[in-house]
Amino acid sequence: MQTEHMKTAQSLYALYETLPIDIQQAFLQELLQHQQEKLEGLAFYLACQQAKGEDDFLSEAESQAFINSLPQ
Repeated sequence: MQTEHMKTAQSLYALYETLPIDIQQAFLQELLQHQQEKLEGLAFYLACQQAKGEDDFLSEAESQAFINSLPQ
């Protein structure tokens, strides 16, 4: 099932790439307006996975600075 989902996602992205630039930008704007929290969460998750794979973890000071930079 996961393979089917991945193929569908890849097909949708291939379709997106065929759209004119102005339509791509309008689509991304709509996506951000309606799915911003999900996109930010996914971006954070992917960045964590990449850091974990590279053993590139934050120092204690970097961790604290990151936490302090988050909106309240």
